[in-house]
Amino acid sequence: MVKKQFLSEEEKELAEVFIDSSKKPIGYEANVVVTGRSKKKLLERKSPTYNINVRPRVIVVEAKDKGKAGFQLKNIKIGKNDQCEDLSNVYRLGCVYNGRRVKMHHLGLDVGTKTIVVAYRNGNKTDYISEINGYYVFERATPFIENMLNDPNKVRSDGTQRPARWIKLENGQIIVLGRDAEEFAYAKNDTLLRPMAEGGITADEESLTVLASIIHGLLETAETELGQFDDELKLCYCTTAPAINKESNLSYHERVVNMVIDNYESKAKISKNNIKESHAIVLNMSQDGTGIGISWGAGTVTVSYVRMGIEIYSFCWVGAGDWIDEQVAMRHGYNPERSKTRSKIAKETPTTIAKRKTEVDLTPGSEPMDRVGLDIVLHYDVLISQVIEGIVQGFNENEAQARIDSGIDIFMAGGTSSPKGFVERVAMKFEEKDLPFSIGTVSRADKPLYCVAEGCLKAAEMF
Repeated sequence: MVKKQFLSEEEKELAEVFIDSSKKPIGYEANVVVTGRSKKKLLERKSPTYNINVRPRVIVVEAKDKGKAGFQLKNIKIGKNDQCEDLSNVYRLGCVYNGRRVKMHHLGLDVGTKTIVVAYRNGNKTDYISEINGYYVFERATPFIENMLNDPNKVRSDGTQRPARWIKLENGQIIVLGRDAEEFAYAKNDTLLRPMAEGGITADEESLTVLASIIHGLLETAETELGQFDDELKLCYCTTAPAINKESNLSYHERVVNMVIDNYESKAKISKNNIKESHAIVLNMSQDGTGIGISWGAGTVTVSYVRMGIEIYSFCWVGAGDWIDEQVAMRHGYNPERSKTRSKIAKETPTTIAKRKTEVDLTPGSEPMDRVGLDIVLHYDVLISQVIEGIVQGFNENEAQARIDSGIDIFMAGGTSSPKGFVERVAMKFEEKDLPFSIGTVSRADKPLYCVAEGCLKAAEMF
């Protein structure tokens, strides 16, 4: 439960200390060229015009005037960092599929705080099925609400004409699931509820029902619409790691997920295993199975140092994308206690901040000018710095096993890592620290929301 917090005027204006009033006034225009595309932008203060040319494993920053560039990396290289995802092989619950059904022998399952993803093999490529791990509650079922949700002609937020996905509880409540729930929450300036928080299931009474409904819906779509399970199916799902900044009950959450999977009715015999989500990232992205994997999720940031496929140490930092959303919303009038009674007086909520967060440019030197955007960037800086401190702490505590003879590569994924410029910002923060080891390349998966599920799929094929 989030404790009630009252913000002083000084706290509300925290971001202002980062703005030097002696700088040039708003209105200076610069031309920033990123990967060959120009973008006109009004900067808050005078800054040089520069080009950023991203190439495999290296980033070159060239200043075009006598001033200094917004940032420059001396030792760390930027790896593959695609800005656009090819989502042609990502299916949603409710999608119409007319292709050939796939025989499935293995599944990878990413049970994320914000998104749940299933990965499976389709020939020589990997396909995915995903759904938002959230819900919206109508306290009282009425014929009007039920008819509205069951309307097959209504165009939903994903662009498809279909009934909404919802369930009705014995107490009369209607619970809308997934992206349909997010649509209602955003339209009503309300908060999307989650069955999970901080990497584990919440104590809310309906959480287990919601989580099971979404996972079972994904498994059913895989088995009956997109494919067909083999007589014996191997499934690997992901978990977070023990937290270094808060007590957590990881074993309880694992038992919950095991129970949900065991209660799925299937003719196939399903055997299951689990690995850390950050371990799955390294398995998926590293050619030799060595590196530091960082899963930037909604509830936690999970980190694993892996050598030749074997995990050396891991930890998680509680408070990730959701923490940014709530903290920024609170600085703009949101009160988490009021949200429980749906008494809304704030323009911004965690749901609106989460949508805005995907549009923010985190590239050093290209920070947004508006207050909400600036607050998002500042909270990203705090989160990144905390995670790097945890990596250093983990290395020092496991120095005998974590010996690194050469530069270690950093592999990243997760929805919180999606904004433009995130990789460059993380690399800059690493260079600012006095590290006990050297960094080779910092990379983000080309599909940051689906990388963990694919890593779990690869692990399932190894078990």
